[in-house]
Amino acid sequence: MSLTHCPNCSRRCFTDAASCPNCLQAFRPGLLQAAAVAEEKAFSAKTNALFFSLFVIWVAVLMFFQLQAYLDRTGN
Repeated sequence: MSLTHCPNCSRRCFTDAASCPNCLQAFRPGLLQAAAVAEEKAFSAKTNALFFSLFVIWVAVLMFFQLQAYLDRTGN
């Protein structure tokens, strides 16, 4: 049992609810659970892309400073 958005009013409701408590729209069994799984998958993909890009930026900065230290040691 988790929370997801109602497809009609976009308010939060439980995935195992028979109807939305705000707009009283009736749901087919499993409809909200499938929507919650799809929403979680999309959020997970966005989060993974964000953390990967931050990791790549961190590695680029680290490599830049490593290169600067190497060039300072070699006298170039």
